Amino acid sequence: MAIQAMGNENITVADEVNILKRPGFEAIPITLDSTAFRDGVCKAGAPIGAGGVIKNDKNCIGILLHDVPQTRPQGTILKKAYVRNDVITKHYGTAIADAAKTALPMIVFE
Repeated sequence: MAIQAMGNENITVADEVNILKRPGFEAIPITLDSTAFRDGVCKAGAPIGAGGVIKNDKNCIGILLHDVPQTRPQGTILKKAYVRNDVITKHYGTAIADAAKTALPMIVFE
């Protein structure tokens, strides 16, 4: 029986950000498109459109719940929730556009 050495990879991950304001939410899984990533990560709070692309406009279908690394592009988008607008703006780096907020009537930005 041959013995193989296991390799390892170091990945730096920031502290988990919590964009939820209150408990209780509804979400769906989504695979993110390669264009959704900056520096190998798609940050929590990103407005996501169909096909897993970033859409900060009327075509937004949900808000990304957690940071997602490009090496594993499966994430979760919120469909119904209370979220912290200030935390999203700070962590994601861009405010959610009014058109995107209008497209998400079941998400309350507080």
